[in-house]
Amino acid sequence: MRTDAYIRGSEFVVALASTYMAAVTMVQTSLYWRARPYIAVILGPIASSLGGAPTGEGGSALDLIIIGMALALSFTFWRRGDEAGFGRLFSLNMLMFFPSVLDFSTFNWINLILPYESITAVTVQWVFGVGLLLQATYLTLRYTVRFRGMREELEGRGADDDDVDEVSRGQMVYLGQLVVGTLAISGGVYFGVPYVNRFLMGEAIGLPYPHLIIGVVCTLLIAAGTILYLKGGGSQVGAVKVAPETAKSV
Repeated sequence: MRTDAYIRGSEFVVALASTYMAAVTMVQTSLYWRARPYIAVILGPIASSLGGAPTGEGGSALDLIIIGMALALSFTFWRRGDEAGFGRLFSLNMLMFFPSVLDFSTFNWINLILPYESITAVTVQWVFGVGLLLQATYLTLRYTVRFRGMREELEGRGADDDDVDEVSRGQMVYLGQLVVGTLAISGGVYFGVPYVNRFLMGEAIGLPYPHLIIGVVCTLLIAAGTILYLKGGGSQVGAVKVAPETAKSV
C-alpha cells in the first residue's frame, strides 16, 4: 500500500470510528431522550418508512437515522481532507459527546434551563473511553493533514518518491508514539487521581489551619506570581523598544 493511501485510510478509520462511537453514546443519554419527541416531529416519517414508530417511541429506527446522518457528515468532512473539514468533524463529535458528559457532571447547567430526569444507559468508564478515542482522533487528524501537506511540498520540490515515503513513514511512527503516550498519560491520571485525592485529603485534615485559610493563601500567591510574571514581561518589552533608540543616539 502506498504511504499516502495509508495516511488517508488511517484518517478514514479514526474519523468514522470516533463519530460512530460519539453518536452511539449520544443516543443513550438523558438529554437526547428528552429531545427525542421533538426530533421525531422532523424525522418521524423517515422512521416510519423504516418500520419504526413515527413518534420516536422505542427509538431504534430514529436512533439509526441519527447515527447514519452523523456518519454521512463525518464521511463528507473526511472526503474534504483539509484542516477546516477536520475541524468541523471534531466539533460534530464533541457536540454529540457533550450530553454524556453532562450526565456525569456535578453541575448540569442545561438541566437548570430545561429540567429533565438525568438517566443514562452508559457508564462513566464508557464515557471516558469514548473521550480517549476523540482525543486520539483529534491528534491523528491534526497531524496527518500536515503530513500530507509536507508530502505535497516535498514532491513539488522534486524529491524522490522513495525519500518522501520514508519521511512520511517516520512521521506516522512518531504520531503513533504520540497518541499512545497521550492516551497512557490520560489513563494514568484518570485512574490515579482518586488515590491521590484521598491521600491529599487525609493529609489536609491533619493540618492545624482551616482549609479556607490555606485556599486564600494559595490564591494570593498565585495572583502575586501572575502579576510579577506579567510585570517582568512588560519590562522586557520596554527594554526591546528602547534599545534601537539608544543605539541610534550612539
